[in-house]
Amino acid sequence: MTSTPTSIRSVFARRLRACRLEQGLTQRALGVLVGLPEDVAGVRINRYERAVHSCDIETAQKIARALGVSVAYLFAETDQLAELIDEFGKLSGKAQDALLLEVRRKATT
Repeated sequence: MTSTPTSIRSVFARRLRACRLEQGLTQRALGVLVGLPEDVAGVRINRYERAVHSCDIETAQKIARALGVSVAYLFAETDQLAELIDEFGKLSGKAQDALLLEVRRKATT
């Protein structure tokens, strides 16, 4: 039995909603925070969260910044990859370099 891949729009929608709720923001508040017009801010975020519409990459970047995550986290195709991206981003540059070397080493053995 093969599984149907989840659309990237659905992945983004699910992570966006989870991050927004974790931050305690309303859809409207997040929309305003990222510079959407106040009268449509909540509706636009709602449509992104329901995967009705895709947002452009610049808006996705603003949303990621407002939520304190990377754009890559919002679009990562698996939960494991998303968590790895999130945790990796919290490391210092030196720690990132060391971990990347270790991952490369493991990938070649």
